Amino acid sequence: MKKAYFTAEENFEQMIHKALQGKEIFSLDLIDTGWTNIVYEAHTNEGDFFFRFPRNDFWVAAIKKDAKFTSFIHGKTKFNTVKLELLYDEGRPFSIHKKFPGETLANKMEHLSSEEIKIVAHEMADFMVQLHQIKVRKNDDWIQISDFLNGLVTTFYSEEDKAFWKKDSFFNETQKCFVHGDLNSSNVIIDEKNHVTAIIDFGFAGVGDKYSDIARILSRVCPENYKNEMIEQYEKLSNEAIDRQVLNDKIDTWKKIDQGYINYMKRSDPSVRV
Repeated sequence: MKKAYFTAEENFEQMIHKALQGKEIFSLDLIDTGWTNIVYEAHTNEGDFFFRFPRNDFWVAAIKKDAKFTSFIHGKTKFNTVKLELLYDEGRPFSIHKKFPGETLANKMEHLSSEEIKIVAHEMADFMVQLHQIKVRKNDDWIQISDFLNGLVTTFYSEEDKAFWKKDSFFNETQKCFVHGDLNSSNVIIDEKNHVTAIIDFGFAGVGDKYSDIARILSRVCPENYKNEMIEQYEKLSNEAIDRQVLNDKIDTWKKIDQGYINYMKRSDPSVRV
């Protein structure tokens, strides 16, 4: 049976050149931190473009969901969100989107002043509140993030790495809202004035609860004042209290989710930088 995903030895340069017909390509860079997809950045006379080629069937489904959700969310917050296009090679989907100017928050965090960190924390809280307040309709068929993560954990993790997982603890039916799902600092773009300018990568997106997103962005290494400011600003903007114990439990869960997938990638593809 023909595979629906991509493997590292394929001719990605040929696929990218075909997709960018009419554009002059100056260079192609393989982004070796692509855990879920094989990622290339193409530098052209019409700007820079990112290409993502799913590594397996699970991420094929995720990239389709990413394209669907980015179309849905575009224009529904005051922040830029990526315009993702799906292309196909022999029936296999891959994505292309134009690069936003700026750098990721992950790359800039340690260079920000305390005041700049407070501003970014406020803007991230603002984005989350705007996203979480979009009404979820009864007939919406978006996947629950708990179901998505359950698929991730049960498909890829070793028995030891998934011992922590309790699906039911990751979704609150009474607080359900739209969530980004993977709102870590690598998916936040900061402009030259150190403001949040864009949010990317909605492959995990769906329906969850507010703690899913708040905990996700705080689960990676970040200054304590960033964490405190974001929580305070979220409470202020949403007029909703944050239960610190629930939040800390979700942060711990996200850290274990990350570590389990890192362990999987180390076993399956040692060439990926993690």
